[in-house]
Parts: sequence; structure tokens; C-alpha cells
Amino acid sequence: MDMKAQIQELISLGKTEEALELLEQLTSDAVLLQSRFNGAKRQYSMGMIDFSEWSRTQAQINYAALEMMNSVKEGGKKEKDGGAQQQAVPMSKVFISYNQDDSFAMRSVKNYLEDKGILVQVDIQDLGVGDNIKDFIDKALKENQFILSIISERSLRSGWVNQELNTTLLLRKFDKKWLPVLLDKKSFEASFFNTVMDEFDEKIKGIEEEMQKSLAKGRGVLAFADDLKRARDLRNDFDETIQALKGNLGQDISGQLFEFGMDKVIKAIKG
Repeated sequence: MDMKAQIQELISLGKTEEALELLEQLTSDAVLLQSRFNGAKRQYSMGMIDFSEWSRTQAQINYAALEMMNSVKEGGKKEKDGGAQQQAVPMSKVFISYNQDDSFAMRSVKNYLEDKGILVQVDIQDLGVGDNIKDFIDKALKENQFILSIISERSLRSGWVNQELNTTLLLRKFDKKWLPVLLDKKSFEASFFNTVMDEFDEKIKGIEEEMQKSLAKGRGVLAFADDLKRARDLRNDFDETIQALKGNLGQDISGQLFEFGMDKVIKAIKG
């Protein structure tokens, strides 16, 4: 039995993990599917997702694995086609950045992309226990072809899951590879900028006051350092963030526009 037949049999038996191990011998792109499978398996074992979502994810991975396998030419990663050696065409890869409060929207976007045969990584979901966050993000940003940011009033007010994935940083680094999708149009309202800047000022002032109280009682202030830095970074970057969103075409996926907007995102990814 050849390797492709073995992979198909393993998938038919529900042995996705073993099938992915074989698939990795045919194409290095299988590593991303393995990462997604391991992340979902870990979430299910920890009770973070229910059985129906775990089953849906496994079925999507099985489908993507078969599609990936079929894109690999006979005899390994290359095959003679009309006398010419051709490399298997890699599948599109997308990394999603989002705010924790937008988790439902993130899952909807992720499922939509995966249903269209696109490989997806999500920052927190695919991060293993003990992994260095910055190293993981740097590696993920290098390996994925597109970075999709889910933009909302919540994300603009409180930041993303990881500050390393803020809007201005992504725009500076990736430009045309950056795909912002909008859950609302709050950032385009005239009063939004000053309202949020006032909130940042109040938050920074509150943290600094707590630090002073701690110092007055002879206590340390390290417990406040990360919160203060995050608040200051959000404030300092906010002007550029709003300018970036107004200067770049973000795709509206709010409400009834979700499917229409996501179809345009798919076209941008697949060219």
C-alpha cells in the first residue's frame, strides 16, 4: 500500500494524528495541520470546547489533509509533469489576531476560512503550554502568508490578545499581507478618538495612583508594571492605529454583511 492510500485509510478509521504524521513526510505544510490538530485536541481535553466542535474541527482537518495530500505529486514532493519537475502548490495560510471579547466572531471567521480550504492559526489557541509567546508569534508571522486582524470597538479600547499583534505593528511589518476585518464602524465616528484617549488617560492615572499608594506603604510596584506599559502603549499607538484604519480598506463583516465580506476576504487571500 502506498503512502497516500495509507493516509486515506487512517483518516477513514478516524486516526487523524497518525495520518498527519505520514502526510508530513510528503509535505512540510502538514506541520500547520498538526499544530491545529494538537491545539484543538488540547482544548477538548481541557473542556474548553465541546465534543461537537472537536468533531467539526477534526472533520475540517481531515478534509484539509486529503486536499493537501492530493496536491502533492506522486513520488514525493515533486513529480514529472510533461517532462518538467513541479513543486506542489502550498495552501494559503492565515494567522488571526483578535481581542478575547471577540472570541465568537473569531471562531466564525476561522470556521469560514477553513471551510474554504484555508489553513488557519490563532495566537492563543495554537500556543502550547510553556511556549514563549514572542517566539511563537515571530515564527507564526513568518510562516503565514496573511495576517487577519478582527477590529472592533472592544479591541480598539482594550487591545488584542497579545500586544505584539497590535494594528500599527502589523501594518508596519506586513502592509499588503495585512487583512483588517471590521465588526463595527465605531473607529470612523468623529468623537471616538478623543473619547477613547480620555479613557486611556484615566486608566493610566489610576494605575499610577495605585503605584504611589504601594510605594507609600513600602511595597513594590512590579505588579503594576505590565498594566502600565500596556495602557501607555495603547495610548501612544492609538493615533496611528485610527489613521491606519481610515487609510486602509478594512472589510466590513458585521451582521448580515458577514458572508459577503468574508467572500471578499477569501478572494483577497486566494488572489
